[in-house]
Amino acid sequence: LVSLEMLNKANPDAADAAYCKSSMADGECALNSEALSSINKAIRKYGVSARGEIVATLSWMLFESGNWVYNINHFPGNIGQGTRTMMTWEYVAEYAKTLHPDAYAKALGSGDVSAANNSTKTDVIDLVLNNDDSFGSGFWYLTTKAASFHGNANSLRDGNKADFQKYVEDGIVTTWTTEREDVWTML
Repeated sequence: LVSLEMLNKANPDAADAAYCKSSMADGECALNSEALSSINKAIRKYGVSARGEIVATLSWMLFESGNWVYNINHFPGNIGQGTRTMMTWEYVAEYAKTLHPDAYAKALGSGDVSAANNSTKTDVIDLVLNNDDSFGSGFWYLTTKAASFHGNANSLRDGNKADFQKYVEDGIVTTWTTEREDVWTML
C-alpha cells in the first residue's frame, strides 16, 4: 500500500492544506491526504501489489492530473476525457460502464459511444469523477487494458526506468518525456 509520506515526497505541494485554494480547477483539486484512502482502496480492489506497478500508476496519475489539480481535461478541453489518468473518452466510457452499469446505461441510452454528444460524455464521466473511482482509474487500466504489464515478473520491476518507459509507450500508449521520468523518480 501507499503511505502519506510517499505521496508527500512525490507531491510536496499537495501536503499543504492551502494547496487547492489557489487551484484554477474549482472542485477538482485534491490533497495527498484526500487521495490516500482512494488509492489504497484501488490497490486492494484491483490486486496490485508490486511496488513497480504502484509507482508506475501513481506517476501516470500525478503527471496527467498536474499533481492532483485536474480531474477532467482542460488542455485542449476534450469533453469526456478525465479521471486522474486523463483517460480518453472511450476508456472513460468503458470504465464507467464497468463500475456503474445501470447509471451508465441511463446516461448513454441506446447510443453508440463513438457518437456520444458532449452532454452525454459529461453525464458519463461524472459517474467516475468521485475520488474512489478517479484515483482507481489507473489501477483499473493497468489490470484490464494493459494487463500484460500486471503481475509480470519481467515488467514494471521496482526502480527500473526502462520498464516504466516501456509501460508509458506501449501500455498507456503515449509519449515518453523527461517530465514523466521526473515524477516517477520522486516516488
